[in-house]
Amino acid sequence: MKIPFFVQEFTQEMEDAALDALRNEQFVGGESVTKFEEEFARFVGTKYAVSVSSGNSALQLSLLAFDISSKSKVLTSTNSFIASANCIRMVNAYPILADIDPNDGNIDVKNISEKIDAIIPVHIYGNPCDFDSVKELAETQKVPIIEDACQAHGALYRGKKVGSISDVGCFSFYPTKNMTVGGDGGMVTTNNEETAQKIRSLRDNGRRTKTEFDRLGFTMRLNTVSAAIGRVQLCHLDEKNSRRREIASIYRRKLNEDCILQENKYGESVYHQIVVHHKKRDEIRERLAKEEIGSAIHYARPIHLESIYEEYNYKLPNSEKFCKEIMSLPSYPSLTDEQVSYISECMNKIIS
Repeated sequence: MKIPFFVQEFTQEMEDAALDALRNEQFVGGESVTKFEEEFARFVGTKYAVSVSSGNSALQLSLLAFDISSKSKVLTSTNSFIASANCIRMVNAYPILADIDPNDGNIDVKNISEKIDAIIPVHIYGNPCDFDSVKELAETQKVPIIEDACQAHGALYRGKKVGSISDVGCFSFYPTKNMTVGGDGGMVTTNNEETAQKIRSLRDNGRRTKTEFDRLGFTMRLNTVSAAIGRVQLCHLDEKNSRRREIASIYRRKLNEDCILQENKYGESVYHQIVVHHKKRDEIRERLAKEEIGSAIHYARPIHLESIYEEYNYKLPNSEKFCKEIMSLPSYPSLTDEQVSYISECMNKIIS
């Protein structure tokens, strides 16, 4: 049974929406963009949502909206896609990289005493981080929280959607995420009107009105066709997240060892990745590959070990050990129960 790690989705409904937008709307700034923003804000539970060109753009523009600059220090997790830290350097700020809780791979801020100017907690793999400890640190230091929810569309923390529990939430719509726009895209969510307006301006070259510009900005807009596809994907997000949770539940039942990362006790994960933590990781992947079952590693190196971050000389032992023992199993909604059971059977043979 050949099972790829990921299957890119393209449906007739997505195609119809894209063609309709191409034929009937402006390519940039069309009606679909406004509707997508309104619908996404409603989904997350915030007053405002501002679409942008990527999750990286969402993070970078959010930092700029809070005046983070060369004199600022920003805390984030070392176990994430590199954009979580790159956005800090893109605004010339100093990245403070935190180690992780090896039970779930999320940021651990308990030992952070350094003065910071903002926090970017990452809800890694679609599983909410320990947001109570993040909030406590932010309140103590009186700094904004910019949620990196790029992998966590629809995840809950204490009954509220991530992206609505901080100053701003940042989402990515890259094709491997729980929902896509048919390519790169992102969204910033917030309840603060001034913050939303700053990000709208920054994504559009610093525009204040049609003919006036009052700040330096970028071209980081989401195009109309992508927004139209995003609206279709958003309509099906809850059912797809539900299926991902079902798949994780089957893995947990079928695997002989309890090796899937823990879910936050106050959260509900949407399992962007279903991650296994096991000392036999490399052997498991090799054997699965022989059975034509795909797998991946998220992430093979923590950010502080990447060459462009070596100069900071961080020693973060939990993440350094963690990255050598984790792997991601297929988790996309179109997986069948039979396929999940087969993957589990193969895993059990290898582990035993």
